[in-house]
Amino acid sequence: MLHGGRLTNLVFALTLTSCAHAKIADTEIKDTPENREVLAFVEQFRQAVENLDAEAVLALVSPDFFYEDNGNTDSSDDYGYEGLRSNLVRNFDRTQALQLKLRIDAVEVKEDSAYAELYFEYRAHNRYPAGDKWDTSTDRTRLQLVRDPEGQWRISGGL
Repeated sequence: MLHGGRLTNLVFALTLTSCAHAKIADTEIKDTPENREVLAFVEQFRQAVENLDAEAVLALVSPDFFYEDNGNTDSSDDYGYEGLRSNLVRNFDRTQALQLKLRIDAVEVKEDSAYAELYFEYRAHNRYPAGDKWDTSTDRTRLQLVRDPEGQWRISGGL
């Protein structure tokens, strides 16, 4: 039988654990069906990119894709869905191999929109006019998602 302080500590500990949300393994992301759905979608995206499959990537992108700003303030190199299509095809055509590692740091789902905060690291073996070269880079992005009319997630920005 528990008495005094021990009973109070047990009740307090049970209250804390009942409020705590489980986390998805190896992340700080709450383990919810919605968050797992977003993580599965991001994995689909990663696989399509690693497979150098422009059509598979585009199938995951909303036709209303926000423009890509190429990480700068020069609006002359911004593009939307069709520009994304031509850039993917051109870049994938010159790429012989690609490795993409993603770390998902945060996910937020609100009804028919969501985002995933990504840290990415890629390594690509590319053909250039001057010869083949391995390119590597790391960066962060916020992948923005919307549900299409069929209820599937699509990328609306952040590529």
